[in-house]
Amino acid sequence: MNIWLKYGALVVASYLWGSLCWGLVLSFLVKHEDIRLKDNPGLSGSVRQYGWGYGLIVGLLDVMKGYVLSLLLHSMATPAWVPIASFVAVIVGHNWPVFFQFRGGGGVATTLGILLQGYPLAILWALPFAGVAGVIWKIVPRIKAKVHFSPFIAAVGAVPAAIWIVLHKPWYPDYVIVVGLAASVLLKGSQFHVHAQRIRTYAYGMRDRFMDHYRDDHVPPTT
Repeated sequence: MNIWLKYGALVVASYLWGSLCWGLVLSFLVKHEDIRLKDNPGLSGSVRQYGWGYGLIVGLLDVMKGYVLSLLLHSMATPAWVPIASFVAVIVGHNWPVFFQFRGGGGVATTLGILLQGYPLAILWALPFAGVAGVIWKIVPRIKAKVHFSPFIAAVGAVPAAIWIVLHKPWYPDYVIVVGLAASVLLKGSQFHVHAQRIRTYAYGMRDRFMDHYRDDHVPPTT
């Protein structure tokens, strides 16, 4: 097989592996329903809908999805761009799964699995910060009402983890991997479009108010 076809097949296989969104698979097989009709098909949504035991199983399976892929790629002799592309592909597959109408989870747990295998010390360094963030989320109602649990602790824990990687790893390929993973998570399809729509609505509202104000200032006085 041509070497470039081999590398391309690895990236495509990573996407397909990511498309096995376990929150959805288990909701169909165990609960006989589509969790997306009620919530996000990740750890947080599974906990809210079906309880901690079920949600932790979903979260563990999503973590292992990233961990197993990272373990496999690090055991292979490939150019540095292949793991980068494959890691991004597995997150994209999880967020936009081809098997489930391109509507999947948020990619946080799968990203954690990749980092846990590739940068375990960075994850250990980030754990206390994520733990404190979890306590804050629990006791501050305003935060709890606006942000889901796992995205909040992941965002807080990502900062010290990224700092550790910057201080201890070379910029290529490690920085590129981290940036690619972060971008894939942050650009989660549905959330991205919701925020984009809010921005457009706000911009249109500002334009209309400006035009109304402009017309009021330039209407000639009546006699």
